Amino acid sequence: MLSVIGQLLPLAVAVALSSVPILAVLVLLLESSRPLVPTLFVVGYVVGLVIITSLFAIFLHAIPANTSTGPEPFVGVLEIVVGIALLVYAVIEVRRHPQAAERESLPRWMVALGRMRTLPALGLGFGLNIRPKSVLLAIAAGLVIGPAQLPVSQDVVAIAVYVVIGASSVATPALFALIRPDKARPALAATQRWLLRNDTTIAIVVATVIGTVIIGNGLTRF
Repeated sequence: MLSVIGQLLPLAVAVALSSVPILAVLVLLLESSRPLVPTLFVVGYVVGLVIITSLFAIFLHAIPANTSTGPEPFVGVLEIVVGIALLVYAVIEVRRHPQAAERESLPRWMVALGRMRTLPALGLGFGLNIRPKSVLLAIAAGLVIGPAQLPVSQDVVAIAVYVVIGASSVATPALFALIRPDKARPALAATQRWLLRNDTTIAIVVATVIGTVIIGNGLTRF
């Protein structure tokens, strides 16, 4: 199980460094007049992360355990495909933002988040897990967990570690705002400004590094 968790750690960090859900929760914390809205957004995000990761892990659990012939080349090919897809995503981001055009203002769709109600916030949190980059990372996590053929209890632990790390960047600001509301607002606002200036660069670097790591993992399967 420890080897599985070790392979999951960089993927979980990549999920945690996804700027879109972080920016979304920051906007909700700073702009929403409904205190329950950011909480439900975090709940939706965590539930979505659990479900999508578990579904891919269960689906890929159908791959038989390693034998003398082994499923390793098949899993390796899938990992290489996922890694290449992440590299393509990074290239697309570079072409869309050739000068890493960091923003000073929120995208239009994020401005509207301040008026969001509770159930849409829950749905948005869930829905951010089905973005292409998030799905690719979930597939990569499933390719680590599923073919390992761990007992169910160990699968649960591995998924829990992945989700806790992956969702930490979204849950921590909400928890901070709940515990220390007096100090949270300036810190959250400063974080939001920094992310707006650097989110494109972060996305490109993370996708490139993690894509390369996944391809490397895939090559070790042969």
